[in-house]
Amino acid sequence: MTELRFRQEKSGCAARKFAEQVSDSQHPAADKDQPRPSIDAVARIFRPSRSVMTSARVSRRPWLLVFERRVPPTIDHLMGYTGGSDTLTQVELRFPSRDAAVAYAERQKLDYIVLDDRSR
Repeated sequence: MTELRFRQEKSGCAARKFAEQVSDSQHPAADKDQPRPSIDAVARIFRPSRSVMTSARVSRRPWLLVFERRVPPTIDHLMGYTGGSDTLTQVELRFPSRDAAVAYAERQKLDYIVLDDRSR
């Protein structure tokens, strides 16, 4: 009986904290006409090299837009995994041309770096 009462008290406290957070974080809806603030991440626009497993020349390589890491990866010493909290590094956008990738980055107000294609 005391355990049940204790759980109810805890859930009431959690519900109260949640209600406070929700009331504090309620902001007016973002207007779509206003520009979005720039995120801290830097985008890298480049054309990846061809696979070493092929001997053919690849003429249709897309341009990629990937984000640089904002925080260093963490190592789980018990399992040996490397991970992190930065999920933006998992985003990889493909574009048919360099100009399309740059236009996207400017439209989204991203900080970006363009690495030129290394030709033979």
